Amino acid sequence: MNPYEFAWFTSYEITKKKPGEVKILIRDEVQFPFLGKDDDGFIIFLPKMRKVKDKFVTYQGMLFDLASANDVHILWTLFKASVYYLSFYVAASNIELYPDWVKGKDEERALYVINLIEDAAINAYVKAFYQPFLPEIKIADAISYLLMKPVDVLRNNGVRFASSVLTYYKTSMIKGNLPEEMVKDVKATVSTVRKLEKKLIKSYLGKKEKGDTDLSPIMNEPEKLRTASAVYEAISNHGPITEIPSFLYMNHLSRNSLFYKTLPDEEELEKTIERMKSRLRLKIDLNMESTRREATQAIWDWDRKKRSEEKILAKYRELGSGTHFKSFAFPEEDYAKYILRKEALSKGIRRILNRLSVYYNVAGEDFRRESGYLDLQEAVQVIASQSQRSDVFVEDELRYRKQAWIILVDASTSLKAFSGEVRDVALSLAEVARKLFLDKHSWSIFAFNDRFYIIKDFSENYSRTVCARIGGIEHSGMTYLPDAIKVASDSLRGRYEEAKILLVVSDAFPIGYKNIDEELKNRVKTVIRSGMHIIGIGINSEGVKNYFPVSCIVRNPYELMKSFVKTFFQYTSMM
Repeated sequence: MNPYEFAWFTSYEITKKKPGEVKILIRDEVQFPFLGKDDDGFIIFLPKMRKVKDKFVTYQGMLFDLASANDVHILWTLFKASVYYLSFYVAASNIELYPDWVKGKDEERALYVINLIEDAAINAYVKAFYQPFLPEIKIADAISYLLMKPVDVLRNNGVRFASSVLTYYKTSMIKGNLPEEMVKDVKATVSTVRKLEKKLIKSYLGKKEKGDTDLSPIMNEPEKLRTASAVYEAISNHGPITEIPSFLYMNHLSRNSLFYKTLPDEEELEKTIERMKSRLRLKIDLNMESTRREATQAIWDWDRKKRSEEKILAKYRELGSGTHFKSFAFPEEDYAKYILRKEALSKGIRRILNRLSVYYNVAGEDFRRESGYLDLQEAVQVIASQSQRSDVFVEDELRYRKQAWIILVDASTSLKAFSGEVRDVALSLAEVARKLFLDKHSWSIFAFNDRFYIIKDFSENYSRTVCARIGGIEHSGMTYLPDAIKVASDSLRGRYEEAKILLVVSDAFPIGYKNIDEELKNRVKTVIRSGMHIIGIGINSEGVKNYFPVSCIVRNPYELMKSFVKTFFQYTSMM
């Protein structure tokens, strides 16, 4: 399971939210994990693991050696802990409690206090209901502690105090040296926070003892606000803070310059974990060998997938040599957006599919029909068992591999105002292709602007990753339409199916270099002369009529059933 799918399934299990209510966005520009929100719900932002050369990975500004089991263990632990923690933040926090409380307070101090109070609420929730998740979170605590700079090297007195409170609360240790009076203040502040945590744990355990299966968070609003005020007063006594301290895997509300980038060794990490367990009196089973094995398998799977993706990219770079494209890449992933739109479009997708299925049945080309050569052994077993099974045919491969499709989607700035419509049309066509083709390798989908994006290569299955790429389509850049048609048609030309169909979703306003209009006209003619079929689907634009002999205009995905299906029927009946 790749990191994105792990994050999706884990978050869904913890938050108990409906699909689409929590987004998981893994992005290059994110250095530290943090929690956001939009109109649809929560957004969990996670840093992306980036391969460097052949054996190194960068993550959160650190370099990890894939040949080192210890490095791999730390990498996977930090990623997993971030997924756990931010998911528990969604499930157990109550950030709506604080708008009135923050009025008149310093913003950085107030945000730090809120994060600390909600961390106590999360810890109570995990200890009461999700004990199996605790060991790896504590390993991440130890990693964060070891990587954190000693507080005596921090210049800002307020940050020094806030960092010490955080580390003492999380590990019962202070990294570095503090004046004796400040140590007393740190311990007194942490004692206040721990009292809140114990009260919340008691309340949660009371629910469990009563057999209450409701895992919704206990707000305990008065106690939370009293604790928040006490912590705020304590931190205010040590001056302003210039950044909000947070452990590596936690919710980051500001920049973070508190960590070194040199990873601890295995022995140092294990000793720190044992010290932390002793000081916190933790009664948890930490099987380091087991977590190392899991980390090695997970990162190996991720690395294998990255190697496969790089092979796909290399293929399209070669196909695209000589074009104007700046780069070839996979889109960013947003599975929640895909889920939300698929649900909204489900009826329209079903209608399109039904009409196409009827057409293929009438035309005698139903490549989904149960047919082919009878498997005699299977048939005898079915008759003997009086089963209702009908899967007793060995399908004739040529029957349902008659067509190959490429769906080519314009993701340029010229369609930014219709980005939702473009994504919806692309999603609808992809879902139709998924249902229509038994052979999942008979179709692919690409997007383009002045870059070329592989959403689904012919070699890939229609997986959650592909769906997330559809959800992540964003509009920017120029419209290199003739270049996109060249790369797509060259990819389609190598297919063995009898009919090769290229569906181009665009406003057909090419822009980006000199004589691009003429280049587009010539490119479409070249495709047609080669024996392939091309259909232009204009998004709220008549421009497709200027370049594509066969085209239709749609203003929204619901018009696909009427306009596209009609055009498709008329055109394919003449093939």
